[in-house]
Amino acid sequence: MITTCEECGKKYRIDPEMIKGDSARFKCKACGHVITVQKPEERPVAPPPPVPKSPPPAREAVPEEPKSTKKKKKIKKEKKKKEKLEIEGISIRSKITMIIVALVVVSLAVAGFIASFQSRAALSKQAEEHLLKNAKQKSREYALTFERIKQEVLGIADYAGITYQRKDIDTDIGMRILMPWDGTGYGNSSLNAQLHNKKLFLQQIGLVLKSMVSRNPYLSLGYFGSETKMTVFDSEKVVGVIEKLKAFDVTKRPWYLSARKKKGVIWTEPYVDANTKKLVVTCAAPVYRSKGVLAGVVGFDVLLDTIQKDILALHIGYDSYAFLVNRKGSVLVRPGMKSGYARWDMTYKTKNLLETESPEFNSIIGKMIKGHHGIDTYKAGNEIKYTAYAPLKAIGASMGIVASRDQVIKPAVLIQNLIIGVFIVVLLISVLIGLFIGNNITKPINELTVMTNLISQGKRDLDVLNEDRKDEIGVLTKSFNRLVISLKLAMSR
Repeated sequence: MITTCEECGKKYRIDPEMIKGDSARFKCKACGHVITVQKPEERPVAPPPPVPKSPPPAREAVPEEPKSTKKKKKIKKEKKKKEKLEIEGISIRSKITMIIVALVVVSLAVAGFIASFQSRAALSKQAEEHLLKNAKQKSREYALTFERIKQEVLGIADYAGITYQRKDIDTDIGMRILMPWDGTGYGNSSLNAQLHNKKLFLQQIGLVLKSMVSRNPYLSLGYFGSETKMTVFDSEKVVGVIEKLKAFDVTKRPWYLSARKKKGVIWTEPYVDANTKKLVVTCAAPVYRSKGVLAGVVGFDVLLDTIQKDILALHIGYDSYAFLVNRKGSVLVRPGMKSGYARWDMTYKTKNLLETESPEFNSIIGKMIKGHHGIDTYKAGNEIKYTAYAPLKAIGASMGIVASRDQVIKPAVLIQNLIIGVFIVVLLISVLIGLFIGNNITKPINELTVMTNLISQGKRDLDVLNEDRKDEIGVLTKSFNRLVISLKLAMSR
């Protein structure tokens, strides 16, 4: 005889012969519950049936499978067939996954946006400070250079004025002087004799020019042109170069005319040098004899190639370049600026940066020619560019440094791409974690739901669920197993 504990469901085999009286009681070894066992009533033993005569031999019958075995197989088939739960709306697993993913996505998105924004802002600020610092520093360096050239021009002008007043210069030191054009060539016996004393003065001035130019790397040529149309250069080779030209008149050169008109130091706009055939700017100053009579003009040439190479040597980064612009907005120096087909005796015209297609850039140039310093941005096509600028008061110009904003924030873009990559990886991991946690919670709940559904259908032969969990769901499973055992006992009576 088999009896079952009502509390834990443990089964015991009882020998009815060992029960004295009508019932017996004992404690369950598993849970300690007291189990009462009723002794079964004795039934009268029926007489054995008569032995029938042996039937004729027949085919061997196949033993019929017991009904209990069929029932067990049917139950097993039903257990194998997993009952599908019909859920309306979003499942708990999906909700848990969505919550975890949403938390991760929002957290990463906010953190990524803040990191990207701060890195862009920091890089932009650093670049602006760097560009403006370089513009100011280089403008100060050029200001000192041009101021030095200006002072040297004034020094030569003072020396030339004193030389013209000397009475003791009577020695020809042999320095070549470019004589005036007489219609067929430069100088003749009549002009040479007539201007002999003037020639001696120019030779003395030429010696000082040679000394000055040799000590200043920015100067390409120094010269003095007189009202008598004679010219002395710091290099005598230049005389041979000029003599190959026709009708060169020093008093018609732009630097000579500007200095004579202003009666002070001037800086010219770019023009093609008759000697080098390259673009130069000239610093010139008038020379006066006694009683304020103009004797001539002294000038120093600065090759724009020299400044251009110096500017191009700036390693500022950010795909940048520098340029110089004068008070009229015309370009003095910029990368790639060449004389082209411009002639030495014609004015070289550069692009006026106040007349570009970008109003923003035109506004920046307007600030530059007013002597301001700062940094602004403008749009060039589909790209944003920085322009840092600072004045060059010595020559009435301004220096600008243009840099690409895309190059400035390039490290921030790399960081942003890295954040996006990390975001995608973490998103996938969070989905997997959400599914794992959701399954871990909903799987036992689904099993409990299936068992409840089977009980509601009146099914008895149900196995208890695994009780390997120790959390709240484990406690719920144990309670549910006890309920199932109790229901089975109640239904079996």
